[in-house]
Amino acid sequence: MTQVSELDAVVAGDAAITFAWQVSVPPSPGRTSKLLGAVEPEGRFGGCAPGVALALAELGHRVALVSWLGDDGFGRAYLARLRDGGVDIGGVEVAAGQSSARALMLYDGNGSATCLHHPSGSGSLRLPASGRDRLGQARWLVLTAGPAGMTQALLDARRQKTSVAWNVKADPSHYPISLRRRIIQQARLLVFNRDELAFLSEALDIQEGAAAEDALNALKREIGAVLVMTDGRAGCRVIWAEGDAAIPAAPIEVEDPTGVGDAFFAAFLSATIRGEAPPQAAGRATAFASTFLQRRSAAAVTTQVRRELS
Repeated sequence: MTQVSELDAVVAGDAAITFAWQVSVPPSPGRTSKLLGAVEPEGRFGGCAPGVALALAELGHRVALVSWLGDDGFGRAYLARLRDGGVDIGGVEVAAGQSSARALMLYDGNGSATCLHHPSGSGSLRLPASGRDRLGQARWLVLTAGPAGMTQALLDARRQKTSVAWNVKADPSHYPISLRRRIIQQARLLVFNRDELAFLSEALDIQEGAAAEDALNALKREIGAVLVMTDGRAGCRVIWAEGDAAIPAAPIEVEDPTGVGDAFFAAFLSATIRGEAPPQAAGRATAFASTFLQRRSAAAVTTQVRRELS
C-alpha cells in the first residue's frame, strides 16, 4: 500500500461540468425568464469540492480530493486538470460507462444564483478506502455539497484532532436537518452566503423569517465556530469569539461568477491554517476572490476536452 503523507486538508464533495447564464428575472413556476449572454456558454470545471481543492493547492497546501467523475471526455480532462494542479486524486472514483455530472447555474441581476444539478452516478459515492487513508493524515476535513452517506462516513472516520470546515450549500438532499446539526456542532469554520443563512437557521430551530442579525446571533450562541457570511459585492461579515467585523470587497463585473465563493472559502481556510486571525483571513480571501474573477475567462473547459479527445 502506498504511504500517504500528511495533508493539510481532505476536501470532499461533488464534481460537475458547469454551464452558466445570466437571467432577466429569477426563475419561478409559471413565469418565463430570458437567458442572457452567450447562446452556448463554455462548460467549466465545476463543483465546489474540486474548486476548493485546486485553490488550496494553488495557495501552497497539500490537499486530497474525495469525489466522483464519469469515465468520459469531461471526466478525463478534469482528472488531468486536478493532477496538474497539484491535487491528490487517489480518492476520486472514476465510474466506467457513466457521464460526469452536469450543473446549470442561473444568475440574476441581484447576484443570487439558482443551481440545477444532474448528479449522474455521483449520488452513490461513499467513502472509499483511499479517502479514509487520506483523512487519517489530514489536519482539516473540508465538506462541500456531497452525498449525505459519504459525509456521515467522513465525520465518523475523522480523528479528534482533524478540524471540520463547512463550505455551506443549501441542498437538503445532501444535508438533511440532522446532518446539518451534527456538522454545525463539530465545525470550526462555517462559510455561507446570505441566502444560505436560512438553511443553517432551519437546523437550529431558529424562527422562520427571523432577521439576519437575529439568526447570526443565535448561531454564535449555539456554536464556537468562526462564522463568515458572504454578501456578493458588499464583501463579507466575520463573527468569531472575540469579535465581529465587516470586510468590504471591490466590485468586479463578470457574467459568470461560478466558483468565486469556493475560491473565497479556500483562501480563508488557507489563512486560518497558517494561523491568521479571522479579519486578516477575510481580507486575504476577499483579495484572492477578486483575482479569481479577474482571470475567469481562462477557465473554460471546452478547448481542453477537445484536446483530450483528439
